[in-house]
Amino acid sequence: MRLTCPNCSARYEVDEDMVPASGRDVQCSNCSQTWFQPGPRRTEPKAPEPETDAPEVETAQEEPRLAEVSVDGPSGAPGEEATEDEPRPARRQIDPNVTDILREEAEREARLRRSDPAPDPAPQQEEMPLTEEPSTQRERRLADLEGAADAFDTDQITAAVATAAAASRREQFPDIEEINSTLRATGDRHEGAEDGTDVDTVSAASRRRGSVRRGFFSVILLACIAVGIYAYAGQIAEAVPQLGPALEQYVDAVNSARFWLDDMARSLAGETGN
Repeated sequence: MRLTCPNCSARYEVDEDMVPASGRDVQCSNCSQTWFQPGPRRTEPKAPEPETDAPEVETAQEEPRLAEVSVDGPSGAPGEEATEDEPRPARRQIDPNVTDILREEAEREARLRRSDPAPDPAPQQEEMPLTEEPSTQRERRLADLEGAADAFDTDQITAAVATAAAASRREQFPDIEEINSTLRATGDRHEGAEDGTDVDTVSAASRRRGSVRRGFFSVILLACIAVGIYAYAGQIAEAVPQLGPALEQYVDAVNSARFWLDDMARSLAGETGN
């Protein structure tokens, strides 16, 4: 038995008895590699072949045959083959009562059909004769047109057209009556104003003077308020810190106006002095 090392490929010749059939671990003396070596394969002896001298026994199988069965007739006698001369069985007859009912139904249906009236024939349109001459047709059309023209009342149509035209002109131009009434109302108002007494005139003048006086005092009051805010801007800003930025802008604007007025006054004074 030859062993080959899987690592260094060293080969060894050993006796088969040293390796059992189940295999064993072996070690290479060259590289000390250990591996499992399976045992040698044992060949089993072949079974003896059977002797072929004995003759083969062949069994013949018989084909099955159908057994003949005799069928007894209705009377118990053996059945015989049917022939064409044998009479056929009689057909079953319908009950006479059923036949009478069917006959009555058929007669009643026939009576109902005879009693129903026949449908009226469809009306047929009369054909117009085509032998009429073209001149006759033309005269008939002219007569129809003349009759249609006579059916219209020309007087009513003319009156309706005139009414529509007058209405359209009235819409396009102003109404003279409305203008006259407006002028009369305006003249009446002027006449009423001229007829007024001196008391009314005095009361109107006093009302006008009162309105002028109220306007003058309102301007003076606003100027005083503006001067007071400018003079007490610091105290107001301390009392209400939220108004500080707005008050500063207001004071700067007033100072700018003062400087502008001062410059204008100086320039005017210089021009008058020269």
